[in-house]
Amino acid sequence: MTDPLPDPFSSVLGIGEELRTGTDYFWDNHRRGSGEEAVIQLTLAGAGFLEDARGRSFAPAGTAMLFSHDEDSRYGYPPEATASYRLRYLVFKVAGLRAWFDRLRAEFGAVVLMAPAGEAADIFADLVRRYKKRQFRDRVQETELLHRLLVALYREQVAATQTRDPVDYGSHHLRDNFRSPLNLKEVAALCGVSREHFIRAFRRRHGEPPGALLRRLRLEHAHRMLRATQLPVQEVALASGFADANTFCRAYRLKFGVSPGAARKQGRFTSPTVGPDRDDAKKTPRPARGESGSGRRPL
Repeated sequence: MTDPLPDPFSSVLGIGEELRTGTDYFWDNHRRGSGEEAVIQLTLAGAGFLEDARGRSFAPAGTAMLFSHDEDSRYGYPPEATASYRLRYLVFKVAGLRAWFDRLRAEFGAVVLMAPAGEAADIFADLVRRYKKRQFRDRVQETELLHRLLVALYREQVAATQTRDPVDYGSHHLRDNFRSPLNLKEVAALCGVSREHFIRAFRRRHGEPPGALLRRLRLEHAHRMLRATQLPVQEVALASGFADANTFCRAYRLKFGVSPGAARKQGRFTSPTVGPDRDDAKKTPRPARGESGSGRRPL
């Protein structure tokens, strides 16, 4: 007998609103429930706290705590607080959404922004309404709404980095848009810093310049397209963000030692992931297309 397939469907296990005024409100997640239960706890007024391996964080109004049951974390009413803590929580079976939930916390921490008028807050409110009125069409819609909530939360955290952490915002922008023509001067301006500062700070943090990241992302995507489709090389190049087939073929041959066409014929697709160039972390590379001069040419 074959093992059953993993359950991809998430479901709301509970929603509620509470008003807390003292330190008797305290929970140790290590001693409750199952790791399959995830919680998004929105602060409506006052503040709560959450403590995990990263340390202790406050969750004031307009933020939400993210945690799972049966993990090493604690939360509650802060001893130093003077105002009431009003909260709304959503407990759900995480199931197939585990990767989204974990990625959100890994990148942005266990306390994230949830603006009252934002997309995530609207989806949260819709989940509350449907749960109370039992108006989920089916388990597919329930999973879809929970998925949309996590995606909206992720998108809002990325948007917030534009002013808080320009380098992080730039990294997300490159990863989100590498298949389009990009210009480092324009990306830096979008982040609110000069092109030179962006390149310098990006390389210091990530170990490679932004132009090298772009090439790597584009080559990874093109590598997968060559393996998975029979599309012409020109189409693969453009769909992966390269300016033309010649630019793509040069970059591909430099990285893999063989042309894209030859790699496809020989079936040389053992690794879809392209690592950063070793030399990028050791020396200043010759500027890639779009990294020199006025910075007006797209990458």
